[in-house]
Amino acid sequence: MTDDITESTFLAWIASAKMPADHLRALMLSRENAESVYREIGARNPDIAGMIPPDAMARLKGNSGTENLRRLSALISAHRIKAMTFRDPEFPRILREIEDPVSILFYQGNPACLSGRTVSMVGSRRASYGGLKAAQRIARDLSREGVSIVSGFAYGIDSASHRGCLEGGSPTAAVLGCGLDQNYPADNAGLREKVLDAGGVFLSEYAPGEKPLAGHFPYRNRIISAIGDALVLMEAKIRSGSLRTVDHALKQGKDIFVYPGEPDNPFFEGNHRLLRDGARYFTTAEDILEDMNWLDKKPRDVQNSGCSDSPASASPAEDKIRKMLAAGEMSFEQIAAQAGLLPAELLSTLTIMQIRGIIEPVPGKKYQLKR
Repeated sequence: MTDDITESTFLAWIASAKMPADHLRALMLSRENAESVYREIGARNPDIAGMIPPDAMARLKGNSGTENLRRLSALISAHRIKAMTFRDPEFPRILREIEDPVSILFYQGNPACLSGRTVSMVGSRRASYGGLKAAQRIARDLSREGVSIVSGFAYGIDSASHRGCLEGGSPTAAVLGCGLDQNYPADNAGLREKVLDAGGVFLSEYAPGEKPLAGHFPYRNRIISAIGDALVLMEAKIRSGSLRTVDHALKQGKDIFVYPGEPDNPFFEGNHRLLRDGARYFTTAEDILEDMNWLDKKPRDVQNSGCSDSPASASPAEDKIRKMLAAGEMSFEQIAAQAGLLPAELLSTLTIMQIRGIIEPVPGKKYQLKR
């Protein structure tokens, strides 16, 4: 029996399948919750089988069963892990919109710390002494002005950035490339407790139990860059993984700030290349605050203020779908055909409309206006 298993556990079970982002989003939009996916797979529902890639289906079936669910549930409980989906109001809006959007997000701590001004800070694990000191100083000074720092909790620049943020008095957010139950990196266990005690948060799209595999970290970097209002590169060699985070930030339209470092220091070769290409030069937190127009202004109150329920904020696509559904229930395929929208745009629009409480899914994989 699975009656005592929570929705967070079923979400962890789905995340363990490692489905491509588009498949996962479509699957979750088509069903009321994660538990219904579990029950339909157990009942061998042919409709759901066509939505899940064969390798992901094999993993889901391999991880099924009450014993495996209880193991996941125990991990979640022991490590105080919670889960939210793109349908939840507190889910970071930007993560619904990026390339390879996030559908399930696990967290420890206080996700509300992301509701104010945020800056993502990245750099080398094997950083120079000067780079570490500069990262801690910049993070501390930004934090004193109410800016929360987002980073990846790795050794080097990441850890220095988190420490600096804590020194400045603002909460900090860490995005991990493994399950939140993993003690990684091991030497940062003390820092982890300090982050949580100070009202910070740990985030991951990887299910509890997932190991810190090398391929996870470049992929999670898109989350680090997305959550910040701007990206700060503190130190990077010419082939540093931090430059991939810069690439994500460029695609996401973020403001990018690059610390100059020493001109003849190979630890800053990546920085110098970006500066030659026209990246923003900065040396102090005040430079960032000024360029972001944050000096002498209060932080915004809510991160998701762009998700207003006001009709004036509705997109043309939303207006079109609202009028179509006024006539009655319609399937995804029917809406796509009549609205003339691409599947990716339609998925995004339906998600936002569900979050705003405008529409709701109904049996038969259809949608209706919420009553």
